[in-house]
Amino acid sequence: MRIRIWKNLANIRFKAFYTSECAHLSYHAGNIISFILAFASASSVAAWVMWDKFPWLWAGIVAFSQLLHVAKPYLPYVKNERDYIEMSFEYEYLYMKYEKLWHEYEKKYLDDRQTEEQFYQLRNKEIEIESNHKLVYCPEIKWIMNKAENKTITALKLNFCL
Repeated sequence: MRIRIWKNLANIRFKAFYTSECAHLSYHAGNIISFILAFASASSVAAWVMWDKFPWLWAGIVAFSQLLHVAKPYLPYVKNERDYIEMSFEYEYLYMKYEKLWHEYEKKYLDDRQTEEQFYQLRNKEIEIESNHKLVYCPEIKWIMNKAENKTITALKLNFCL
């Protein structure tokens, strides 16, 4: 049971960091898209002056900004920023419960039946979190996974004196 608690504790910590990183990426992607749309709107005034010389530039800016405006609600990261941060906080809360279970188990405050009961309650909570956010897609992006993994290792070393 000890190994199962530890592995789930570490996994939940990773998920909290990973969804937090996804939220940051979503936030920055949304800002970049908003900047491009604002630039396209502002450039429409300047385009009147350049309309005669570069009509293709004006047409390209308008077409691109309209396409981006229509696509923005459907872009994977941009539309899920709020869900990612919510999931991150829910996983963080669950991690704290796993940490408490770990310490109670290590100090022998719980018998095997109590430990197993609490463990499965936490597993059910994890499934509940994932079920509540089943429409949120968290793609496996290697550099974000590496960053979350490094943060997880560092946090576990600090919290558990490894």
